Amino acid sequence: MRGLRTKWLWMAGGASLLIAVLLAWNWGPVSAYEEKIVYVYSDTCGYCQTFRPTLEAALADYPHHTVERLDIRDQEDLEAALGLGAEATPTVFIVKGEQAIEKLEGDVTEKVLRSFFQKNLNNPLSGN
Repeated sequence: MRGLRTKWLWMAGGASLLIAVLLAWNWGPVSAYEEKIVYVYSDTCGYCQTFRPTLEAALADYPHHTVERLDIRDQEDLEAALGLGAEATPTVFIVKGEQAIEKLEGDVTEKVLRSFFQKNLNNPLSGN
């Protein structure tokens, strides 16, 4: 009987440890992708319209990052954009927690945007 009890205790302890590890891995602090990308734009902005394909091409290399799009024509989005420090459109922010850590303004080239992402995001470019 003692052997069965010991075996059961080891199994229960192992299962508890496995559950704790899985919970920490899935629900713990986001480490590799804790930054998010925030794009501030307006559909009526000509520069935003020409910049959008550039942004989408560069974002393809960062599929695990959250991308938030703020349209300044929406009052709530405008307030959020101003809170981050937006002064022009288009603007791309790197946000950690709720704080903007870096921003890039204007209709920049894809090379400039990719360099901005590579410099400021934890996850390096995927093979490009």
